[in-house]
Amino acid sequence: MQLSKHAGSRCRSRSIEYFSIMLIKSFGHSVRSANNSEIWIANKRARRQILRRIKALQRNFERTDPPYFVEAFDGTVITAGRRTRKIRRR
Repeated sequence: MQLSKHAGSRCRSRSIEYFSIMLIKSFGHSVRSANNSEIWIANKRARRQILRRIKALQRNFERTDPPYFVEAFDGTVITAGRRTRKIRRR
């Protein structure tokens, strides 16, 4: 998702992270406005889901074996796992 120049400026001035917008898009719901645009809202249920996911993410990265994934050239994720030993580089 790409932000317009105006939206980027508003997000910076209101301290709204891009990640927050992506979470609202993933867990919230949309309401059609008068000019046929969509307003995305995170109601109480969506906010609870987001907070639950953030806590799970926090637990993922606090562990001693951090997660990793392998991505192909076309952007497809091939596999994911937890790093238990050093990753060999070529």
